[in-house]
Amino acid sequence: RCAMHDYHDLQVWHRAMDVAVRVHLITRALPAARAPGLRNQLCRAASSIPANIAEGARQETSAQNARFLAYAIGSTSEVESHLELARRLVPGLPQVNATLDEVSQIRRMLHALRAHHLRQRGKP
Repeated sequence: RCAMHDYHDLQVWHRAMDVAVRVHLITRALPAARAPGLRNQLCRAASSIPANIAEGARQETSAQNARFLAYAIGSTSEVESHLELARRLVPGLPQVNATLDEVSQIRRMLHALRAHHLRQRGKP
């Protein structure tokens, strides 16, 4: 079992929230006619990163927490793929490169946090 944590104490959650806000701002520059549905998908994927971190932090076991961190990791890849598509559809879209870099750093942090929780499995 693991003690439930306050996700507000996790730097990775704060960084993921900042990326979610940035993605929402980036999508405003996407013309809906050029990328129907992409805005919504991108915002949902970006929002799911901090949401899964928060949900995982409230789980009772390290294994359960690790599962939600895996979902957050998957969402980072989804955000990257959607941002790449947005960049191809709208060359010169602002903040995309910086956001891709930040998402990559967040994914590394999530992998490290997940590995920590997987090592904690079965420990009292």
